[in-house]
Amino acid sequence: MKKRSRITAALLACLLFTASCGHCETEYADLVPDKPAEEAGELTYASVDLPAAGKEPAGAEADALLSDAVTDFSEKFYKLAMPRLHDNAVFSPLSLYYALALTSNGAHGETAEEFAAALGMETSELNEYLYTLTANLAATKETTVTIGNSIWGNAAKFAINPAFRKIAEQYYDAHAESLAFDDAALKKINGWVSEKTDGMIDALFDSLDPDQLMILVNTVLFDGIWAEEYEDSDVMPGTFTAADGRRLRPDFLYSTEYSYFEVDGAKGFSKDYKDGYRFIGVRPDGDLAAFVAGMDLGEIIERSAASDLKADCGMPKFEYEASLGLNEITEALGIQKAFTGSAQLGGLNESGADNICIDSIFQKAKIVLNEHGTKAAAATAINFATTAFMPEIRREVYLDKPFFYVIVNADGIPLFLGTVEDPTK
Repeated sequence: MKKRSRITAALLACLLFTASCGHCETEYADLVPDKPAEEAGELTYASVDLPAAGKEPAGAEADALLSDAVTDFSEKFYKLAMPRLHDNAVFSPLSLYYALALTSNGAHGETAEEFAAALGMETSELNEYLYTLTANLAATKETTVTIGNSIWGNAAKFAINPAFRKIAEQYYDAHAESLAFDDAALKKINGWVSEKTDGMIDALFDSLDPDQLMILVNTVLFDGIWAEEYEDSDVMPGTFTAADGRRLRPDFLYSTEYSYFEVDGAKGFSKDYKDGYRFIGVRPDGDLAAFVAGMDLGEIIERSAASDLKADCGMPKFEYEASLGLNEITEALGIQKAFTGSAQLGGLNESGADNICIDSIFQKAKIVLNEHGTKAAAATAINFATTAFMPEIRREVYLDKPFFYVIVNADGIPLFLGTVEDPTK
């Protein structure tokens, strides 16, 4: 079915990292950057080698190793998130993946091993893959996909390791700046986020804690057009049955797609954006939560790409926001030591002192899907603190019932995952 109308889809995403550590449980001596000993009281001075700072990026094209790593990370992330949700959901696992990958450059010892296990490969490989992926995502002609990174150091309390800063600039094209964590800094950081996310998230932070050490921000912006656009006649009211039995009447978008597929317990279709990006909608036969808990995301992506089967399809227009704390999820993914007083993140610190840990992580996201296309944004904040401070924190597919979706690039790498429980919210 031929379609008209354009889509502006802005999938963005992830903001990461600040500081004021709730899980860090060890009190340390004053920092003495030039102490030769490994131990100064209880404070460890790490000899962290950052070899990536001493070479130029070579890059590595996306292959099965990267696709599988990001897909596996995304599936685990989503399965851990779903039990904590009771409404519509949207997230960008890719943005969190980027932010954790960049952070891993400052890790050593067991902490570095946990990052590698959670992200599916060593930091040195990740740097090369993500360097090329960023460029390839930005190179598409009719779809805009840009990755943004920035590092903001608290000038009064923290000196960013120059080697880490160089890696961030070379491999991740990051903006790096030290400034006083005051109202002017708050405005500047939020302004950067708003610019990179096309205004979808205009204020990630309500305030800056003066005890924060560093804020690292990653954003992903997607702006695409349907390969075959919807005509006005393709848009009409439909019935969506919510999990509690309510019958809702949102506008539906109807089309014929040649991408019908089935997986265990569900059926679905994909709809192309230009430049190889795809929206994949999946309708479970039974309960959505039960399906997501057992789904194989890689199989869904592969089967949707391989199918040429014709199906009449429909999906509701929807718009909503979501937010979720990610501490427990990140720890369940295997990154645990970085939250503790024994975190080995001295590579982030100019002094080399292992006195920095992750305090809290949260993500905000928004998505709009209508006859013009898809616009989505997500922001993930990881708060860093010094371990010297320690507050305890701890053939026919109609998506006419709660459903799951994923947006992927041409290599099948997930950018956004989501569920729709109530399209009228």
